Amino acid sequence: MIVKNKLHEDVLAWEIEVDDLNIDVENLDYKLQDGILFRKITTRFENHNQHLKDKIFSFLDINYIKEKVPEYKEIDIRIFKDVPGFKLWPHVDVKEHKAFLIINLVNNVDSTTFHDFYDEFLVKSSNKKNTGVFHLLHTKPKIRHAVENTSDKNRYTTIAFIK
Repeated sequence: MIVKNKLHEDVLAWEIEVDDLNIDVENLDYKLQDGILFRKITTRFENHNQHLKDKIFSFLDINYIKEKVPEYKEIDIRIFKDVPGFKLWPHVDVKEHKAFLIINLVNNVDSTTFHDFYDEFLVKSSNKKNTGVFHLLHTKPKIRHAVENTSDKNRYTTIAFIK
């Protein structure tokens, strides 16, 4: 994992790039994701293949993660397929998550956006395959993030939730 530029002066988030993960995302087995915060999800699906999660984990720069989040205990890898119409409004993650790292598994149309506490747009991360963003959560100023799939194609990402 290569860490690049900071996305925005007010956002503790950096562009990242990884070598090609070579994952055939379109032919994976996905299950409907469980609800988030008491909401039923109908447009996000998740793959639970532990071998693929281990492969993704091996591409992460654990030393960099330890430097930025020294108190972290575990990294939870998720592989997502967001179908057209998927939307997560600007939000903050649960306190258990200290940071996250999102990697685009294909060239996606949409990417993660970052907003201030009043939901004003600040910046968006890359949408290109093998790129993404590393973001420290629960910092000041309070930053929210969001994503939606406005395209007619599935959006494929992997997210490493750093707890």
